[in-house]
Amino acid sequence: AEEGEEERNGSSDRVMLWAPPFDGSSLSVVYETSSRMSSHLFNADHSMLFVTESPRGGGSGRNAPTGKIKHYAVDLADAETQYTIAEYESDDFYGNPGSLVNGSGRVPNIGRFGGGGSEAQIVETSADGSSVFLFGNEYNEDPMVESPRNFIDRVEIRTGDKTRIFEAGNDGEYVRVVSILDADAGSFVVSRESPTEIAQSHRVEDGSMTQLTKNVDYTPEMTNAPRQRFTVERPDGFRFLVNVTLPPGYQEGTRLPAMFWFYPREYTDQESYDERGRTYNKNAFPNFGTRSMQYLVQLGYAVVEPDAPIVGKSGQMNNNYEHDLRNNLAAVIDELDRRQLIDRQKLGIGGHSYGSFSTANAMVHTPFFKAGIAGDGNFNRTLTPLMFQSERRIFWDAKDVYTSMSPFFHANNMTGALLIYHGMIDQNVGTALDHAPRMFHALNGLGKDASMYLYPYEDHGPASRRTILDLWARWTAWLDVHLRDGGGDTPVTE
Repeated sequence: AEEGEEERNGSSDRVMLWAPPFDGSSLSVVYETSSRMSSHLFNADHSMLFVTESPRGGGSGRNAPTGKIKHYAVDLADAETQYTIAEYESDDFYGNPGSLVNGSGRVPNIGRFGGGGSEAQIVETSADGSSVFLFGNEYNEDPMVESPRNFIDRVEIRTGDKTRIFEAGNDGEYVRVVSILDADAGSFVVSRESPTEIAQSHRVEDGSMTQLTKNVDYTPEMTNAPRQRFTVERPDGFRFLVNVTLPPGYQEGTRLPAMFWFYPREYTDQESYDERGRTYNKNAFPNFGTRSMQYLVQLGYAVVEPDAPIVGKSGQMNNNYEHDLRNNLAAVIDELDRRQLIDRQKLGIGGHSYGSFSTANAMVHTPFFKAGIAGDGNFNRTLTPLMFQSERRIFWDAKDVYTSMSPFFHANNMTGALLIYHGMIDQNVGTALDHAPRMFHALNGLGKDASMYLYPYEDHGPASRRTILDLWARWTAWLDVHLRDGGGDTPVTE
């Protein structure tokens, strides 16, 4: 039915029961509604149905239809009566009352101890069956003031009366529920962490916490490395965030060689970008993966991780890709220079997947970087002709965009030394192995500084210990030669 058609022309969403012997006469309607039923679950004895209704229409994210979201219960002995558990407007981010806690633990980022394998999803109810539980997060409108707060509410099904049975504190730490032992009795397992203390699990019962784990921080020098988070503004007035990690013991005013690591994302406007930062957690412990570029601070580099917003009309943001890419990077470099954090003559850039693609673009469309690292990337957008990322036009409708965004077509303008690495069984759509040797051969033939490493048995993201260690050896040597020790005396554009 077209959006706005009254009552969907009389059609309805239904929950059906198909009983043995599974013939035409054994099919019956359990419940139906003229509204859009986005989910439905039962309680343990299947006497009560829990329904979530949401606005009708297509689209997702900012294009999703807006309207009221309603969670309610139906006693199947009297299916005409709805018992409202919670309702809110779909675009009211700060008013979200949470999600129903399921008996199998299927709520966001939370699990329930006990049992194993797969099972039908049921709603967690109190022992007497009169209440359900809502799990969610409360967010401050300024995430730099307060980190997210986990909560669990108990809701009386027939009255809607709500009682908060758990709320995380916020005194410099982040506490989140990771497992429910007994929601009815108020027994949970929570994780507690802070920017300097690794996460530890605790059992919460009768208002007290008992520590369960003794996790060890194996990189305390990284945990305590100086960090800065600040906003920069492009010439067009668009504001975005930058995270900088500095070497342990950094002395203010020391200008360092810097490595940028980034992954551009698309937005329609400033508001849509700002919305993405609402869930930022300032009290999170800084965990590091095997490929975290922040390890470079141990070698004396500043590691810069900027957001890189590409902004434009929905589905056509890439009309501004080159323009925004240049302005993003220039604004970040200028601010880092103003803060006396970097040596403008010794800047590198890198990224993985779409970040790899954008690394090559940064090095062919700007004069800023002396070295680059590009992993598992695509360098020729004409080989993904049927849309990519947030681009919703096919190649034949936007040839100029596809070609201008493809660093392969501008390889002759490469301004620094590029290291390319790629997994030989990369199965990711759009980053086939061919991209790496084609780009490398082009750069090599043009007399550009380039290197390529192909790793057998690696998919879209190196995983084996041998590969990771080899990559770090290649990366650090590449940066030492082309950036830290051999950056040259020619400054980037001031």
